[in-house]
Amino acid sequence: MDSKVYSWKWVVAAELLSHGPCEFLYARLTPTLAANVGEVTLYDGESVLGNIIVILGAQFRTNSECNPPVPIYCREGLFMGAPITADGVLVIWRELKHKAE
Repeated sequence: MDSKVYSWKWVVAAELLSHGPCEFLYARLTPTLAANVGEVTLYDGESVLGNIIVILGAQFRTNSECNPPVPIYCREGLFMGAPITADGVLVIWRELKHKAE
């Protein structure tokens, strides 16, 4: 598939990544060296009130990733909570066209 259909972002704070339907493809958490650990939560929704997709946790200065075998459909959007003791998170997703109602 053409790479132009994918979106990606290096995220360092809580952020709404997709408003509306999308497919979550990948996330990689990089913890801070000083803390040795890190954590972040991704949600199907537009805030922390959405359904949890995954909670990534990292220990001992190693990266942690979520690479599902198939894309995860997010009905309400894609939101990433604030990373805890992390340098940031690489997130990759694909926007879906809104269906006409």
